[in-house]
Amino acid sequence: MTATADFLSADLPVSEPVAKTSGSRMIMRSAQRLVGCALALAAAGLWIAPGSSMEADVMLYKLILSITSIIAGLGLMHASARPVAPEIEIDTIRREVRLVRRSRKSGDTIVVRSSFADLGKVEVDGPFIRLWDGEMDLLAELTLHDHNARRSLIGGLRDEGKLD
Repeated sequence: MTATADFLSADLPVSEPVAKTSGSRMIMRSAQRLVGCALALAAAGLWIAPGSSMEADVMLYKLILSITSIIAGLGLMHASARPVAPEIEIDTIRREVRLVRRSRKSGDTIVVRSSFADLGKVEVDGPFIRLWDGEMDLLAELTLHDHNARRSLIGGLRDEGKLD
């Protein structure tokens, strides 16, 4: 008999796809970082540019524009930070795989919850196990060196018909 604490609610929405193998997220983060740096440099360039006018109304306009572009640039650079990778939780008793993103501020968020029966494909290559969801997107890739945990997982996957 096993007792577990179910502190994760099943009603939490899926916040985002887990993995993109195309690299589109990396390209978007790089573009955000580039635009943020460009805005911050443009704000500094407003004051350094030779021959700029020093009239009071132009100075006020330059001050507002530079403060706005520095705030926007810092916001874009902060938003381009790499998100925390979700943790893989495999529950062999409930026969499900959960990807959970841990956060101190908002608590734990379930990114994906999938039962063994809903998995599309499972690949076992030595200690490496790859789990694919129903749409054949990579759900999780893990390495199990603990023989008991590996035996329990593979037994549960075989019972659900995912392994031969």
